[in-house]
Amino acid sequence: MVPSVPFTPSPSQTFLPRASIILQEVSTQIKRLPPGEGKLFHISGQPGAGKTEFAFQLTEELQGWTIVRVTALSWLKDSPKNLLSHIAHKLGAHSANSIRGVIDRVDAATVIIVDDIHWADQESMQKLIEFSMRMVSGRFALIMIGLDEEEFAFPDHSIALPTIADATYVLPPMSIEEIRQLALTQVRGRISAMTATDIQRITGGVYSRVKEVLSAEAPEHWKMPDPNIPIPPSWWANLRRRINGQDFGSVLLAVAVLPHGGPIDLVKHLGNDPEGLLCDAAVRAGLLRVLPSDGAPQLDLVLPMDRAVLQSRTPMSTLAELHHKAAQYWDKWNRVDQSLQHRAFAAQSPEDHAIKALAQRGYDLGKSGHWMESAHALSLAANRTTHIEDATKYHLESIDSLIAAADLAQARAKAATLDLGEHGVQQDSMLGYLAIHEGRRSEARNLLDRAADSLLEQHPIDPMLGPRVAQRKVLLNLVDWRPDELLQWAGHAVEWTDEDAGEKIEAQAISLIGQSIIDGKLPEDKPIPGETTLHAQRRHMAMGWLSMVHDDPVTARQKLERRTSINGSERISLWQDGWLARSLLLLGEWDSAARTVEIGLARAEQFGIRFLEPLLLWTGAQLASARGNEDLARNYMRRLSTDQDSFIVQSMPSAMCRMWVYSQRNEIAGAIVAGQTLEKLGSQPYVNAPGFWPWQDIHATHLIRNGEIERAEQLVAETIEDLQHSDIMSARAKIAVPEAMLMIHHGDVKQGFARFDDALDMLDPLTLPYYRARICFEYGQALRRQGQRRRADEQFARASAVFQDMGAYAMVTRANRERRVGGLGQRSEMAGGLTPQEYEIAQLVATGHSNREVANELFLSPKTVEYHLTRVYKKLGIRNRIELSDALAKYSHSS
Repeated sequence: MVPSVPFTPSPSQTFLPRASIILQEVSTQIKRLPPGEGKLFHISGQPGAGKTEFAFQLTEELQGWTIVRVTALSWLKDSPKNLLSHIAHKLGAHSANSIRGVIDRVDAATVIIVDDIHWADQESMQKLIEFSMRMVSGRFALIMIGLDEEEFAFPDHSIALPTIADATYVLPPMSIEEIRQLALTQVRGRISAMTATDIQRITGGVYSRVKEVLSAEAPEHWKMPDPNIPIPPSWWANLRRRINGQDFGSVLLAVAVLPHGGPIDLVKHLGNDPEGLLCDAAVRAGLLRVLPSDGAPQLDLVLPMDRAVLQSRTPMSTLAELHHKAAQYWDKWNRVDQSLQHRAFAAQSPEDHAIKALAQRGYDLGKSGHWMESAHALSLAANRTTHIEDATKYHLESIDSLIAAADLAQARAKAATLDLGEHGVQQDSMLGYLAIHEGRRSEARNLLDRAADSLLEQHPIDPMLGPRVAQRKVLLNLVDWRPDELLQWAGHAVEWTDEDAGEKIEAQAISLIGQSIIDGKLPEDKPIPGETTLHAQRRHMAMGWLSMVHDDPVTARQKLERRTSINGSERISLWQDGWLARSLLLLGEWDSAARTVEIGLARAEQFGIRFLEPLLLWTGAQLASARGNEDLARNYMRRLSTDQDSFIVQSMPSAMCRMWVYSQRNEIAGAIVAGQTLEKLGSQPYVNAPGFWPWQDIHATHLIRNGEIERAEQLVAETIEDLQHSDIMSARAKIAVPEAMLMIHHGDVKQGFARFDDALDMLDPLTLPYYRARICFEYGQALRRQGQRRRADEQFARASAVFQDMGAYAMVTRANRERRVGGLGQRSEMAGGLTPQEYEIAQLVATGHSNREVANELFLSPKTVEYHLTRVYKKLGIRNRIELSDALAKYSHSS
């Protein structure tokens, strides 16, 4: 769980920034404990992950608290209450039985930290856990720290710590940036992201191992431009100790030349172990582990540092021979990628054709849409060649592939190694592409414009870079809503390649949207020559979006639900999530729409593609507010970007979201401010193309209600003029609402009512229940204000029925309230308490599910689960998940 406010670690905490975030959250929860409350925390991590440092830092954070730190010992695990007696001694209690008298008195504030919890005796743990759950007067926190793979459990295994802890945290491996920060503080060296990546690879990101590597050379070593990564002598001594004189070094070396382990048949082949006896012995000795696999068994080293040790102690000729044997093995199975990688590892000369063959394979994989595999091949080729120009070219290409594969975190880390003072079409194109996905508008446009200008000066146009820059200019002009430039660059993408290249096909798919923005027509949906399954997904996304715009959400849903699981499809899937949620909202399938919003938000968070979040938040807030969940609507609205340097595809839905939420709260002034933002954005060419960003009818209605009649009339007139040649009937129907209101305002009541009837007639042939319900509601209000109560009640009843079917409970309440005001309709109110979603989340948590498990079960993001759980605690009057089961039982009984 991440704090809701940014956290800047103190100097003493910079050793592990991400762990410091956990530290701050744990310490904050402890400090907020009220008298008579206890809390149980479970902290785990790999050996050397920084658990001891975490405990020290927590002690420093909790000034004023009585803190006892103890370590459980393996040889005392079966000695009853030995740990409790030790704690009693440190607390100054007479005996283990006297501990409660010390920690549970008025004004007592105690923290007990137990390290190596897996060695703790059962009786001590039972008593400590009981203290945390049965406090009366004092404040008490129990911090239990252990290994990832080992945790304390009672003998019958009926209860494990993660299931009863109030909060469970895993100390994460160090990120590349954290390793760079540690190098800066420990050896005063500014190491590159590439060097940090190499350190992370051989250490697994484990804090203590990273420190060992940095300490293995003098500080001056790390100030070199490209320092070699030393292997600490202690690692070799550690491996020899674990080998303990046994003779299975050949299979260990066999696994060491396989970057991520490999099939047991290959290991036996490389290790001259036909019967697998040495492999079995190495597994029993804890040196090798069997990886879970649906196919043939896979073996890998238990500790990543062993791979580095073994390779550093083996002659290069021996390693090359093993890689050649591995390549021959994969050749037998026609596994081209694995074979090429091993041939590149075996290459001992930069002129070796295997390196260029691997790079070419990377290019070919990228063209076919297998970007992650492409990135891996090109990165390896860049590392194996010593030709600077080739290495730079392959490195840039590998980052490009990572972006295409939606691995923005790794792409960003690798981009940090570049010399930003250097310019070139390839580098500017790649960095501009990255800036688009991270929502940095000015940077993206500057970089891609510079790349395009340089490209256009070339004669002839580079056959690889030309289509790529053109395709990125197409994407840039889509998200920044410049369809004329979009089509121009789509033409270049087609013109500059004779092949069915991916850039050309993607540009053609996106050009369908650009053309529709300009001419207002729904293009024909037909396969683009040369498109693969991955390329077809782009066309489905484009045609699904356009089908929704053109009043066919049923077809939109069909096209937007068509996905592929190929690496790199996540970027397009996120676009599809945004428009699928919107289509489901229009269809009245609100449970599915809400689920799609959360799936999309989780996807955006996972892959770091934040610039598409406003599309989802807009729909999510609209659903939440119409259902009466104003807190969730506000939560969504707070997550909107407020950056002024935003693309139109960010700023339009953000403003529309704010306008809608303010409208539902009846805060007309706030809604009008959001509408003014939309007016400003809508003044740009093509932004008000019919159907794409429907905001005018709602804003005009707010202006009328605020007495700004002239502005409303101008907006309605401009919108009607824009719709003159459009066949999008929903847009005509919606703008008819403020048009009718203006007629009634000027005294032409009969004509105004007729215009409302026209609006409903226009929706008759369309599957748009949401729009119909909204117009019925507005019509009912107009009728009621004119004293036509029975006709008004009919419209409110129709609106209420549709809203009820959709689950728009707040709108049902509003419609029924309007009916009561008119003297007709039902007078019953909906029951309070937990919402169905809150109750479902509460049930899962009460049965032992973690927040992440609940998120996966209900297709929500973990942040949303956390938000709902906080609401549940507040409504039920409880403080933590331990009390949830009893509270739910009482709640169900009282209901």
